Amino acid sequence: MGCLFGYAGLPDDTLLSGMASRLSHRCRGGWERTRLRTHDHCTVEIGRGIPPWSGAGRVYHHPEKRTALGYSGVIFHRPGGSADRSGKTEAETLLDRLGTPPAAGLPALEGAFTAALAEEDALHLVRDPSGVKVLYWTRHRNRLLFASEIKALFADPAVPRRMRLGALPEYLTFSFIPGEKTMFEEIHELQPGTVLEYREQTVRLRRHFTFEESEWRPNDPHPSADYIRRVRTDLEQSVDECCRVEETPPAVFLSGGIDSSAVLALTALRHSGTPIQTFSVHFGPKYANENEFVTMMVDRYRTNHTWLEVHPSRFLSRMADIIWKLDDPIGDPITVPNFLMAEAASRVTGVVLNGEGGDPCFGGPKNLPMLLSDIYGPLPDDPPDRWRERHYLLSYRKCFEDLEQMLDPDLFRETGGEAPLLDLITPFLNAESPRSYLNRLMTINILRKGANLILVKVDKMTSANGILALPPLFSKRIIETSMACPPHLKLKGNIEKGVLKDAVQDILPDPIVHRPKSGMMVPVRFWLQKEMRRYARRVLSPRNLKRVGFFNPDYVKKLLRYDKTEIQSQRHGLKLWMLITFMLWHEQMAEGKTRSK
Repeated sequence: MGCLFGYAGLPDDTLLSGMASRLSHRCRGGWERTRLRTHDHCTVEIGRGIPPWSGAGRVYHHPEKRTALGYSGVIFHRPGGSADRSGKTEAETLLDRLGTPPAAGLPALEGAFTAALAEEDALHLVRDPSGVKVLYWTRHRNRLLFASEIKALFADPAVPRRMRLGALPEYLTFSFIPGEKTMFEEIHELQPGTVLEYREQTVRLRRHFTFEESEWRPNDPHPSADYIRRVRTDLEQSVDECCRVEETPPAVFLSGGIDSSAVLALTALRHSGTPIQTFSVHFGPKYANENEFVTMMVDRYRTNHTWLEVHPSRFLSRMADIIWKLDDPIGDPITVPNFLMAEAASRVTGVVLNGEGGDPCFGGPKNLPMLLSDIYGPLPDDPPDRWRERHYLLSYRKCFEDLEQMLDPDLFRETGGEAPLLDLITPFLNAESPRSYLNRLMTINILRKGANLILVKVDKMTSANGILALPPLFSKRIIETSMACPPHLKLKGNIEKGVLKDAVQDILPDPIVHRPKSGMMVPVRFWLQKEMRRYARRVLSPRNLKRVGFFNPDYVKKLLRYDKTEIQSQRHGLKLWMLITFMLWHEQMAEGKTRSK
């Protein structure tokens, strides 16, 4: 889906092209650049990869204003198409729209984008309010570098590849790295709704999208029907914005759940009379699937549907390359189906809508157990303090309980044990705003699980295939609207996402509205005992584990044997998948054995 990259500092004639080379999978239409010489005789260079769905014209240098701008992705409410009526490019039009000074207009932008604005005395980077698109940055030797993927930062040979040891327990606990830190020391992920200002070799970060301030007040007199109508109206507008990106209707990724089904229904209604391209994944007749519910939507809205059956023979030879394109390790097995579905969709479309966002934005799964935990208090074997944080980390059902056995003991002690992991959650649970406990949990899930996991993996896997993926349920408008809804409408007893279900029930089959959350269960525990067994043993061999040095080989051996007598915790397959993902990532990114494409 294109990319953004560049630097501010001493000029280097080869640096920008080196960054573009590392992002060649995102530059299928080539790349464009602009440059600004700053008042201190340094240089800002901005590059943008051109995806199949969008041509050139998103970088611009204004000589009179001594300003340069570049952006990747899509910014909503922009005038015209590729140019406005005066013949200006999109970047030039956007620069005019930002006003004077242009940096002051950056927080008002909406869409799915990352942008860089250079002035004579400062560089500004911004990530869209929801975090649909991702941007990384680092500062080293009086130079600030930024890029849509971490690997591009290493085009500057002075940037070190020092792995941050504390990131390993984070990855094993969450399956991703939460917050602004990454797997590498001194390399940061710009957070959603945040502007970075680099001035006089000093970095200043400001979060401007503080959706917590939209929280519902208990004395709000509006009836429930008003909130339901607002959710419906705002979702229609969010889908409409996404559909305006191209003249032809976008495709839709369909899972069979209420979120993607609602997006498809509103897209189909907007493009009445034009069949929508839809795509779904399943894993063959032997495994559980959502095909029954997908079929309901396909039949109701008469879509042109593609069924994609995923099994190891389809991706195992490409596994390392997919992890390389994932860039920062994400241990969720759904990343591979995301990649394969985007690959299939790229043959017929450049823009795809998905249902990501319904769970974090409307109080979906995992909130109910946390609320019950808050009501009933700690369990008998819980520690006296910070048990809420521990319960939240356990709700991910990854490797939190296994860290002491899975990791090298010295490494686990060196990283501080459980305490740094609990520290990641405490500020959210103890925050004064939002006041509602449900909304606090939603805030964690929007800012961490959403912007650091869900949206990032979709962005990486679709962008690698030249696709722009847009989540109407994860727009700025929808986040604010949900936060403004009373908590009891989002979680109605034990009914999750209640207000969303009420808002779209007239356009969906009744079984989809009222079915419980299922989720896409990738059958890794079966694969890793059958088709992937030999592959897993090779990647997680004692020799490889010893080379890396982070893990306890005896524990990994028990996982590979699916030994449930010595390993009491469950989900052996998921834990093996996370370890395989990490080992492939480490070889290519941390050890520097980068791939050519």
